[in-house]
Amino acid sequence: MIKLPNTIAPASHILAKLQEYQDEIDRLTTFTERSEKAKAVFGSRNKIGNTVFDAIKVKLSDMCSGARRCVYCEDSVGDEVEHIRPKDLYPGVCFSWTNYVYACGNCNGPKNNKFAVFRHSDGQFVEVNPPRGQQAAEPPAGDDALINPRIEDPFAYCMLDLISTFQFVITAPAGTPEHQKAEYTINTVLRLNEREFLRKSRRSAFENYKARLYQYVHKRNAGASAGKLQLMREGIQTEAHPTVWKEMQRYHRRGILRNVDPDLDDLFLAEPNALNW
Repeated sequence: MIKLPNTIAPASHILAKLQEYQDEIDRLTTFTERSEKAKAVFGSRNKIGNTVFDAIKVKLSDMCSGARRCVYCEDSVGDEVEHIRPKDLYPGVCFSWTNYVYACGNCNGPKNNKFAVFRHSDGQFVEVNPPRGQQAAEPPAGDDALINPRIEDPFAYCMLDLISTFQFVITAPAGTPEHQKAEYTINTVLRLNEREFLRKSRRSAFENYKARLYQYVHKRNAGASAGKLQLMREGIQTEAHPTVWKEMQRYHRRGILRNVDPDLDDLFLAEPNALNW
C-alpha cells in the first residue's frame, strides 16, 4: 500500500452532484436516521449507468496501479467503491470524494465496517464498529486509527521485508499510537501479512521489477530508441504491487539494498533516474 496521488479528482459538476446526494443525508436529524439513509441511498446510486458514479469510478481507476489493482493489497482487481471511513459509522462522508478508494472484494468485504479511533477525550484506542448485524452507534470524536492512503504515506509506519518474508514490518516504535495504527491497519483490518498469496505475489513482483530494470539498462546500453525506453519505463510504472518497487528504491537510498541483492543495487547505480520512476 502506497500513498495515492492527490492530483486526481472528478470534474466540478460531478463533485457538486455528490454534494447534492450528501445533503439528502445531512438534513436528517438523528445519527440513526443519517446512518440508515446512507446505507439505503449509496446502494441505489452506486450502480452502472449512474453518470456520477461512472465518472467517479474512472477517476478511482486512475489511482490504481497496473490493471486497476486494489489500492490496499495491490493484487486483485479493484472493483468496489470503498469508504475509508465506513458510511454506516460516518454518514457525513458517505458521498465524499476524498473518502473513496477502489478496493477488491477480498479487502473490502472483511474490512466492512471495521474502524477505530484514538478517542479525543482520553487518547485511548477504541474500535467503533458495531457487532455484525447490529445498528451502528455514533462513534466518539477521535483521530482515525486506520492508515488513510489518500492523505498519509504508509511508508512512514512500516517497511516491506524484501529479504525473506515479503511481509510488512512495523517500524513505528512499539507502544506508540503510530505502532498501534499500523498494527490495526495492516494485520487486523486488511490482513496484508496473513494472506500467503499476497506474500508470493510480492516476491514475484520483486523479480519482475528487477528483470524489467535489467532489460531497460541492457537495451539503453545497446542504443534503444527514446520511444522504446519510454515504453519500458511505463511498463515498470504501471506494474502491480508498486509498494515493492517503491521499497526497492527506498532500500537503495538507505544503502541497504546491497545486502539484499547486490545485482539490483548495481542496476540502480547504472540507471539512477529509476529512483524517480
